Amino acid sequence: MRVSQRSGLFSGVAALACATVLLEISLTRICAALFGEPHAFVALALPLLGAGAGGAALTLAPSLVRPPALFARMATLSSLASGATLAAVILLSQRGPAPGALPWLALLYAASTIPFALAGLALAAAIRHVASEMPRLYLLDLVGGALGGLAAAAALRAGAPRAALAAAIFFAVAGVFFYLAARGQGGEQRAPGGLVATFVLGGFVLLAGDLGAPWLRLAGLRRGAADRTEHEAWSERSLITVDKPRAGAAMMRIGSAAQSPIVDAKTPPPAQPEDMAYALHKDQGPALVVGAGGGRDVRAALKAGQKDVYAVEGDRGVLEVMRGRYAAYSGNLFDKPEVHLVVGDGRSFARRTPLLFRNIAIPSPETAEASSTGALALSESRLHTVEGVGDFLSRLLPEGTLVLSRADADFDRLLSLAAAALRRAGAAEPKDHLFACSAAQRTALLARRTPLAREDVEALRRHCRRHKFSEAFAPDRPQTPIRASIVASGGGRAPDAAVDLAPPTDDRPFFSYAVPARRLPAVLGDLGALRAEQAGLFALAALLAAGAGLFALAALLPALAARAGRLLRGAAAPDAAPPPRPARALLFFAAIGAGFALVELAVFRHGLLLLDLPAYELPVVLVILLVSAGVGGLLTARVAPDAATWTSARVAEALVVAAALAAAGLVPLARWSLGLAAFPRALLAVALLVPFGLLAGSLAPLGVKLVASIAPALLPWCWSLCALAGAIAMALGALCAMNLGYSALLLGAGLAYLLAAAAVPPAAAGAIAEGDGAPAPSGADPAGAPPARGAAGAQPDVPEAAPAG
Repeated sequence: MRVSQRSGLFSGVAALACATVLLEISLTRICAALFGEPHAFVALALPLLGAGAGGAALTLAPSLVRPPALFARMATLSSLASGATLAAVILLSQRGPAPGALPWLALLYAASTIPFALAGLALAAAIRHVASEMPRLYLLDLVGGALGGLAAAAALRAGAPRAALAAAIFFAVAGVFFYLAARGQGGEQRAPGGLVATFVLGGFVLLAGDLGAPWLRLAGLRRGAADRTEHEAWSERSLITVDKPRAGAAMMRIGSAAQSPIVDAKTPPPAQPEDMAYALHKDQGPALVVGAGGGRDVRAALKAGQKDVYAVEGDRGVLEVMRGRYAAYSGNLFDKPEVHLVVGDGRSFARRTPLLFRNIAIPSPETAEASSTGALALSESRLHTVEGVGDFLSRLLPEGTLVLSRADADFDRLLSLAAAALRRAGAAEPKDHLFACSAAQRTALLARRTPLAREDVEALRRHCRRHKFSEAFAPDRPQTPIRASIVASGGGRAPDAAVDLAPPTDDRPFFSYAVPARRLPAVLGDLGALRAEQAGLFALAALLAAGAGLFALAALLPALAARAGRLLRGAAAPDAAPPPRPARALLFFAAIGAGFALVELAVFRHGLLLLDLPAYELPVVLVILLVSAGVGGLLTARVAPDAATWTSARVAEALVVAAALAAAGLVPLARWSLGLAAFPRALLAVALLVPFGLLAGSLAPLGVKLVASIAPALLPWCWSLCALAGAIAMALGALCAMNLGYSALLLGAGLAYLLAAAAVPPAAAGAIAEGDGAPAPSGADPAGAPPARGAAGAQPDVPEAAPAG
């Protein structure tokens, strides 16, 4: 089979990108299950760290991948990436985490980064030696990534480890394309066909073996003992397991930080503080349960005599468990005539439904351990914001109640949130609308639109005493001075509190993150307490340290190597022309890398909110954003290098304006859209994502065009710093959103693009990018052979660049 080099190159790069995104998403699910939710965010940054390492390696040793062995080496790298993926998956699934062993955790992450580094090295080589094809190369790279997102949506249902095995196969398929491209040109070195075939067949054999006799089961899960697990299944979002029934209930565990009991149909559900609203309403309805989970709160509503119970659940995997294996055990709970099941987001349902409810229950599935260790700090909760609680209060009858529950440690902030929402809804004295009680390390807070009468408070107290619940707050007994201060200020800050009690908002929806900004440096400085009590911050700090360390090495080592190379060449050729100075090019690529990462954090997450497609939001948003960015890159194909400087500056300035507009209007737009039907919300998501994608996606190809006209040898170095700056920006951006909100994050993205506009490198006077010019004649091999070793434009062994500055 003969394949042209252009076809082989483009197909191979697309397959590499598909494998990279599929592996990235698979690792987020595996790391969340093994190490906790914060580590899923770290896994998202591994492709950037790997791409940065790969680009830096090519900068330091350009002879690793260049003509006449370009395609042969790319085939080898892709095959090795397949093998590294297989090794990482086996290591993660069979060994699991070693409790308390940071070196072991670092080793697992390092092993997981190797496939991305090998793929990044291959991509950097393609950019370096086929720079003239960058617009098309970039398009196919991002389209391949979008296909990887779609593949993940399908493959994750079979399990994240199997999805990672599929990624290994795609890496090997990329090796096949590069192998065929190497055969398409007589002067190209032959690729190692045996190595390529080995990993293609090896991936298929391992995947087929697991399908026939499953062996890829994660060891050392962060949940109950393995011998207690009765059922295990993967959804698009997480791993779901169910323990063997005990005392009339089977505990369903969702991910590593949430759980919900499935109560045996023959066993009355045990009383919980969340049920206290029925002491007031009895059988009067209707009732709404947001986050039905295993159905305990639905059973409690039915036990109270409710005839119309609306149960909202957004995780299809949970519903498959409840309507599948545990349907009979739960008494076909979700199919009872009194229960109206809604699949989707609870807040969107509340905004769209015309119904008014007598009681709305929002149980919290998070475990007390996850709350106390800071494992939920990076997790957003759009239900637990001032605007979110306000939306639910607006769907209550005048005498209706809203019951929210959280771990005991989170109660003061929950009280602040409810008080602020009530004050915004017009309550003059929020304390008169609130009552709370607790049991088993969980506290439930009842909020009513109208003030609680004395007899209502007494009825709630009798209910709590009868079930031996502890009273946590009442209008006449706030229990602590801090709680009295919180409700008196209507949810304002309590200056004497050790934690941040400011109510979360849609702009800053991190309910479980409560570190005051003034204490952040001290918290980050105490590594022992950070790891034990602030797992989310610890993960961000580790990512920031890794990214900054690699960025420093990638910035300095090539500069030092270049200086040493110039000294050696200077002795032999004292009249040699001085090399170009790379500072502006490097700064430009670092700025666009950081800007894109910051924009992606904000725009991507709000795109997910705009779409009302449970379990499918991620692949749809990923496809829209990546394809539009690829099209933006393709549109730069006809921009001449001497015009690329002006065009790059204008595009970066346009992104500054877009980021500023988004900072002002994105959060209100997302909230307003919650009341719309699915199709208008999808149109809004497209209208948001496509402009950002087109603009941000055009800067990298324009930058490559400019640098290729000045000094092509700088391209891997620029690409390396672009990726590593993106990894650093992910960590800093998350910290910014947690402490200041998404609006501040978007303003930070605007600053990054403003820096990019100021740092756009000038094109060489009268120069054209490598390979630009007349198109190849029909029938010839377009982009056919990259320059042979030693030909004009080939990269010397030492980067021809001066140190930055």
